[in-house]
This record gives sequence, C-alpha cells and structure tokens, in this order.
Amino acid sequence: MLLKTKLKSSDKLSALQMLALCPALAVTTTLSRSLAISGALLVSLTLSAVLVSVLRKRISVKLRVPVYLLLSSFSVTMVYLIMRAVFPASVMALGIYLPVLAVSCVMIMRLETFSACNTPGPAALDGLITGAEFSVIMLGCGFIRELLGTGRLFADPFGQGGLKIFPAAPVSFLAQPAGALLLIGAGMAVFQYIQIRSEKKAAAELETV
Repeated sequence: MLLKTKLKSSDKLSALQMLALCPALAVTTTLSRSLAISGALLVSLTLSAVLVSVLRKRISVKLRVPVYLLLSSFSVTMVYLIMRAVFPASVMALGIYLPVLAVSCVMIMRLETFSACNTPGPAALDGLITGAEFSVIMLGCGFIRELLGTGRLFADPFGQGGLKIFPAAPVSFLAQPAGALLLIGAGMAVFQYIQIRSEKKAAAELETV
C-alpha cells in the first residue's frame, strides 16, 4: 500500500527532474562529494517529512510554506552539525551547497505534495525513496564526471588523490559545470526514449487484447 501511494505521487516529482538541481552542477565533480550531498539530503528530507506529517493538522494553510522552510532548515542544520563533527572535510568541500538543501525544490515539493497529506509512516518512506532516487542520480553523475573528467576515481572531497584509471582525462569537459548540463541532457533523452517505448508497448498490448 505504501509503495502504491508513493508511485502515485511520483508523477509530481520524477527522478529526472532532480537533475535540474543546482548542486548537480557544482557538487558532482567527484564521487565522494556526490555521496556526501546525497546522504545529507536523504536524512534531511526524511526527517523533515516526518516532522511535517506529525504537525500537518496544526499547520495553518496560509503559513504552510514558512513552516516547511523552518522545519527543513532545522533538519538540514542538524545534519550539517553532525557532518561537520564527523566529516569536516566533506562539509568544507560542499561549502554553501549543503545549507542550501533547506530550500531545495526537492525538499519543499515533497513536503507540500506528500508529507502534508499523509501519516508519518508513508511520509518517512516517501522521504527515503525520494532521497534514494536523488542519490542514484547524483552518484551516477559523480562517477561519470570523476572518471571521464579527471581520469581518476575515489578522490577526496577536494579532488586530490584517488585511484588513477586513465593516464589523462578522456573528456576533461565533464569536470566543468557545463559537463553536468551535458549529462542532464543525455539523461533526459534516455528517459524520454524509454518512456516512449514503454507507452508504445503498452498501447500494442491493449490492441492485441
């Protein structure tokens, strides 16, 4: 039942829409930075979703957006403080992009469209699934950009060290912010192709019935 509810709500925010987030342009230059920002969003979104769900009947309609921002800011701040104590290098490398998660479109949209309309259980599951979708995309971008853009893998959050895979970067362009835009375009093209093929297949099956 929870999965069915999540799938119905996923039309409002597909995984590919997350590719348009600003952090994808600046943060996914290495796999380690992608992992840090993904984990931060996963925990922050899940915590915010539970808080909004618990308080949903007490939140005034006119004040819902400021309350969402307050709760998401609280969640991101908690994650920020924990990460600064445990992973200080990652926090320094992410810079302003970690606090900015509090006002990200992923966070606010999920709180508005799902968490505010459901109980804590489904809201937490929605936060976990949405955060996992975001993580897969960010980690994929980080892997491709680090491997092809620098010729290395598993560098530290500042891009130093790591395992040398190629003598030189095969596609150094991908290490630049514009490289993320290229991956966004390619990802959207693949998604559209798969979606069109699925629709045609479904239509053909209906015709044969």
